[in-house]
Amino acid sequence: MLTLIRYEMKKTMPIKLVSVALLLIFEILLLFGSISGNIFVMGLSGMFLIFFSFVVFLLFGLSSMVSLSKDLSTNQGYMLYMLPRPSYQFLLAKIVESLISSICIGLFLYFLFLFDLFYFSVDIDGFSHTFDMIWGLTVENKLGNFVQFIISIGSFYVGVWIYMCCLAVLCVTVQASFFRGKMLAFILTIIIFLILAVNILSGVTDFVDSIRNIFGISADWSMYLQVLVLSLISLLCFGAASYVLEKNRNY
Repeated sequence: MLTLIRYEMKKTMPIKLVSVALLLIFEILLLFGSISGNIFVMGLSGMFLIFFSFVVFLLFGLSSMVSLSKDLSTNQGYMLYMLPRPSYQFLLAKIVESLISSICIGLFLYFLFLFDLFYFSVDIDGFSHTFDMIWGLTVENKLGNFVQFIISIGSFYVGVWIYMCCLAVLCVTVQASFFRGKMLAFILTIIIFLILAVNILSGVTDFVDSIRNIFGISADWSMYLQVLVLSLISLLCFGAASYVLEKNRNY
């Protein structure tokens, strides 16, 4: 399993290095604008830094989908057919590699923005006090304590991330198995994946709301119930993708 994860990391390393390099370039330009007093450079680089901080996760996801499609459609994936490993391990290695990459880039961005906060002497205490006051006056009655909200929203996003990975793996596995080497099919797969991802998430939200209304469950449990449903969907997607890949390998 570790061999497969290292293999996946090595394949997707170029896009990761390029992404980190771009983030560092925007950060250097931001610092240069601050030191030189060039407001235009500072504002533009700061805007691109924030924008690319969100885009980088999308790039990581797309690179994983492209890598899986090439593994199943071209000779790049010779290891997939030579090693005596069950298919689910190959797919699980890709998901674990994606998780590790996301955590690493997340930590990198966290420390990068933490450095900027101290460098630009942001009044953290004043900001925290203002935020607590706004939170208490606006959404505390609806969302509860901020720490509890962070835990629930964090659990929800982890569940969504796993669900998106498993759904993407299923879509690409089906595409590469039945439409091997067709670039148009891969592009359509990405579009279909995005449509399914949004619609399933919307359906899960409506389903959980209906369950809560029927059984009188508190709204505080809404996100946890959504994570539970998304986890079940993720297992189904992963199981279906493993089955399709195993049939394709045996064939």
